[in-house]
Amino acid sequence: MKITSRTFLYVTTLLLAAPLARATPGFSYFPDPSLPDIAAVTYRPGKAPVISFNPSLCKQAGVLLCEFYRYHEIAHIMLHHNDRDSLSIQDKEREADRWAAKYAPVHCVQAAYRFFTSGGGSTPSHGSSRIRAERMIASVETRKQRN
Repeated sequence: MKITSRTFLYVTTLLLAAPLARATPGFSYFPDPSLPDIAAVTYRPGKAPVISFNPSLCKQAGVLLCEFYRYHEIAHIMLHHNDRDSLSIQDKEREADRWAAKYAPVHCVQAAYRFFTSGGGSTPSHGSSRIRAERMIASVETRKQRN
């Protein structure tokens, strides 16, 4: 069976978006092929936040890494980053990485770790890929201590 972008989008939405939306109400998902990143959260006055994702970039990155990035965006919502002006953008991104690494399924965190250790995911606001990989390790260690 050949997997098309439409099939990938459908399966991704069913498997990933629906369970997360049920578990954490208060936002919605929207596929946006023009989005220049894997995922991003948008806040609109008087409306619930929207997490947009680029289906093509998700397909290239793989389901697990795309899911990690969605958890990263959920973190911005859950940590009320839109209301916390006292934090720098870099602090918000560090918190979002840590939250995602703490709450995303372990296999998604592992995918993010592999991506970051291969040099991906480095931006001025998120930090270097090496630093982001270190955040994944620290969060996994925290998970081990909890269990």
